[in-house]
Amino acid sequence: MNKRLKYGLLILGIGIITVFGIIGFGLYSMEIEDHYGDVQKLYYESENGDIIVNKTTSEFGIIEKNWKRINIRTQKKDSTDLYNWVYQNGTENKTEIYRAKNEEYKLNHITYSELKKLIDDSEFELISKN
Repeated sequence: MNKRLKYGLLILGIGIITVFGIIGFGLYSMEIEDHYGDVQKLYYESENGDIIVNKTTSEFGIIEKNWKRINIRTQKKDSTDLYNWVYQNGTENKTEIYRAKNEEYKLNHITYSELKKLIDDSEFELISKN
């Protein structure tokens, strides 16, 4: 094979890989948008270990994020999907996501009022809300 053919095949291969990469990323983004809809902003801005607070029901949980879904671990339930957390009983609840500024907090046996006090004392920073 001559040099020109090798470069042509290399450029063609890179082009094909790029096209498949763009298609894959588009399908991934569509999956997130289809599942989360209006709350996809919460998905993209949150990280694993953030605190999510449901202002309507006075509940909170810890976010466990993987590449496709966000699950919320609370004291009552082991795992709830973000969409089900925000849209409880068919209505949208006011939700806020916070991140600890300095250290990891042990939130296993903390109450909502204690968490609210920590937020008011600026121990957590607001990341996103809907």
